[in-house]
Amino acid sequence: MEIESADASGSHAEPTQRPGSSKLEHAALWIERPVRQLAGSNRLNPLPHAGTISVFLLGVVTVSGLYITLFFEFGHVASYEAVAKMEQHAIQKVVRALHRYSSAALVLTTLVHAWRIFAAGRFKGGPRPWRWATGFAALVLVWLAGVTGYWLVWDQRAQALNEATLRLLRSAGVGRQFLLRELSGLVPGSGSGFLLVLWFAHLFLTIAIGWFAFRHLRRSRLPWYPPTIWMTLMGGALVLVSVAVPVGMLGPARADLMPASMPLDPFVMFLLPPLLSDFNWVMVGVSSVAMAVAFALPRLLRGPKTQVVAIDADACTGCDLCAVDCPYDALAMVARGTDQPTLAVLDAARCVGCGICLGSCSFGAIDHPELGGRNLPSVAGKHVTIACERHLMHSEPGGPLDPADRLRVVSGVRCAGSFDPSAIRPLTEQGALDVHLVGCPPGDCLYGIGNQLASERMRGERAPHPARKFYGNIIQDWVSPLDLTAAIDEPGEHSSSNIASRPGGRNRLIGAGLLVSLSVVAVVAATRAPFRTQTETAEIRIGVDHVAGRELALAPAEGPVSRIEGIQVVYNSDPLGSQAVDAAGERSLDLLDWSVPAGAGVVEVRVLSDGDERTVLTADVDLEPGHRQSVLLNDVPPPPGARDGRTVFDSRQVGCQVCHSVEPGDDGVGPTLYGVASRAGSLVEGLDAELYLRQSILLPDQYIVDGWPSGQMLPIYLDRLSEQDLDALIAYLLTLTEEER
Repeated sequence: MEIESADASGSHAEPTQRPGSSKLEHAALWIERPVRQLAGSNRLNPLPHAGTISVFLLGVVTVSGLYITLFFEFGHVASYEAVAKMEQHAIQKVVRALHRYSSAALVLTTLVHAWRIFAAGRFKGGPRPWRWATGFAALVLVWLAGVTGYWLVWDQRAQALNEATLRLLRSAGVGRQFLLRELSGLVPGSGSGFLLVLWFAHLFLTIAIGWFAFRHLRRSRLPWYPPTIWMTLMGGALVLVSVAVPVGMLGPARADLMPASMPLDPFVMFLLPPLLSDFNWVMVGVSSVAMAVAFALPRLLRGPKTQVVAIDADACTGCDLCAVDCPYDALAMVARGTDQPTLAVLDAARCVGCGICLGSCSFGAIDHPELGGRNLPSVAGKHVTIACERHLMHSEPGGPLDPADRLRVVSGVRCAGSFDPSAIRPLTEQGALDVHLVGCPPGDCLYGIGNQLASERMRGERAPHPARKFYGNIIQDWVSPLDLTAAIDEPGEHSSSNIASRPGGRNRLIGAGLLVSLSVVAVVAATRAPFRTQTETAEIRIGVDHVAGRELALAPAEGPVSRIEGIQVVYNSDPLGSQAVDAAGERSLDLLDWSVPAGAGVVEVRVLSDGDERTVLTADVDLEPGHRQSVLLNDVPPPPGARDGRTVFDSRQVGCQVCHSVEPGDDGVGPTLYGVASRAGSLVEGLDAELYLRQSILLPDQYIVDGWPSGQMLPIYLDRLSEQDLDALIAYLLTLTEEER
């Protein structure tokens, strides 16, 4: 701001209105007022620091997550039991609670930060649309990481997620094999593969969050992490509540139960109830549209084109103060030639029109079409207040701001940081009693650091600054935009804009600590919000995995069954209707549900194939409300083959390859098995090759190969190998002739 000659036409100079200002921010500031009052100081208001607190919480989530990963195992049962063991360990259960609660707090603080950015219109101009996009992407990824984190526990919440995913994919007609084998609980298996993939997805999402956070913060001078006081208060409150309120355990995921009532974290699992309803795809569509609109807000609400500054090359002295102070790195110093000072060059795509560089330049080398010099009324014998436009827009008329006030002159600047300290001299020389600079509170500048830069200049800690003899004429206040009148009534009461400084007074610190503690307690309470499902019915679920021409395991006596076209369920002699079965070529693959009354009854399952109907199951059931009877219609497994046997041989659980090689002459702990099929039938009289191999596996000391001691192989495989695995292993060993392996 440059001060022109005095104009006696009035006592109140109006500011240029900032484009994009709205009533929304005014309402948001009023909503936040109780928080500011409870904090007791602008420097102890956590809301302006919500963004940097989110970065701190992301660090807590990452470190605690890495720690609990050390004790995690993969598998439906293994994962649940590993987490249950954590809950029995004094330290691990605290770290797990810290991970859970800091994750929920991260979602909340990120939402608060996004709301404040939106309400103030701080997503427009220069690089800020990109910052909005990367920040919003990070928020979505935080949510997805939270979902996968809940899924990994494989408890009742994971079962509800399974059910929601199952209903979505089944109605879309995709992923039926995945649904049947991984999510339904009908197909036997450890689930280690799916849980491992889920864990890698969780890890990838965490890395992606970090990448977007870095892209969000890079190439700016805005702070990356909050002041120490907020890290101390937030970290301390989270640790205390983690010690006092462990997360605990829900019951394990069970295929025989429908989704049950449970605590449901609304910060992460808010979509689960509608996804379990009949309107799941409607909710997916609505959510997708909402996210797309939120992502595109800068383009949808971009408003007028941002006016950028202009550089006067002849006036530029190459001092580089403007480039150092620019919050968005829109200015850079470039060489002009030998024996010439460098020149400030503008990157117009990064300029947001804040004017902070005008406050950095005392040589008139920078100009802005909306922020030129302004005529002030006569200041002789008057107090002069310079306030940022945000304060003038949200201030209430009357009082010290009344144009009829003959004792004060009020003028506006785009940002407190755009006020040129060299203007103090002419104002004082024209008879101003004092110059009162009013800007946004610490951490809440519309342009990030304008208030901090202005305060440092006024105190002589940063160039350019007023001459020392004028320091006594300068008053500073850094307050909420709603409190301009209060700042003028009591000048100098809020004179520090240093976000790292801590105001004195035990009561103020107690108020800030209480505010943070209440916030954390509210987050913890929210993660335990009840989700209730009430059902008086039960369910019959039938999974189909059948290849045409094979026998069904439930009814092998019925002989081979052609492609299954449909399933009909009869309950207590009451047909419940038939459902078509999805098929791909010769394979029928589907997952079907029927609702039935709770209580005792007889269920009959009929298969529709080639126009015929045959009953494959009749069973007595006694189902309680919310329970499920699951039936798997799969095929009789084919006889084991050599390929299956090689898998058994190589498996770590059996461990054959640890002691035996299949290479010629490569003896280890036991003899090489190269050529064993060629010699096995002649080693023991009366035993053919197959019987000899079976005896050698189950009763290894019955016959000892020459040159090898007895007791070398333990008789443990009678319990370790199933009959099917044993047959497969023998089939593989019978291929190890001297000609081929």
